[in-house]
Amino acid sequence: MLPIGKRKHRNNSIKAFIPLDNKYLTGFTLIELVLVILLISILIGLSTPIFRRTFSNLELKNTTYNISKMINYAEEMAIIDKVNYKINFDFEKGKYWITKGEEKIGGRYGRTFFLPRGLTFTGKREEITLYPDGSSGRAEIKIVDKTGEGYQLQIKGFGSRVQIEEIKK
Repeated sequence: MLPIGKRKHRNNSIKAFIPLDNKYLTGFTLIELVLVILLISILIGLSTPIFRRTFSNLELKNTTYNISKMINYAEEMAIIDKVNYKINFDFEKGKYWITKGEEKIGGRYGRTFFLPRGLTFTGKREEITLYPDGSSGRAEIKIVDKTGEGYQLQIKGFGSRVQIEEIKK
């Protein structure tokens, strides 16, 4: 228990005192703790929108990269297997997948992929056919976020790789 005593002052008033040299009295005051919590809350409140926008940009870049790599994979597999491969797009539902001939393939790329929330894509063709001779149909796919910024994937035909261009609003 802390020693609390009474002391007479010069004006003959009696005041309670707590000795400040006691080792148990070190620490922070309530006002100091409240100020630190307030400062941390303000910093978090100001930085959250910045992190949210950065995360949205990363999702957009990652999705664009994944679709381009999927197209490259299907192009290589069409040459190796000597069978037509197709990249299928459902623009309304935001999903895409690979088929070998008319059947879905197995393995890592065999599932249906969905766009992350907040992203949409559009294109003139709902499928891109990749032929065993290394050629493919021409296609353009735009992947954009809610702000209208995004990327455009272009497939130019025979032997060309997927080209990616940034779309600014």
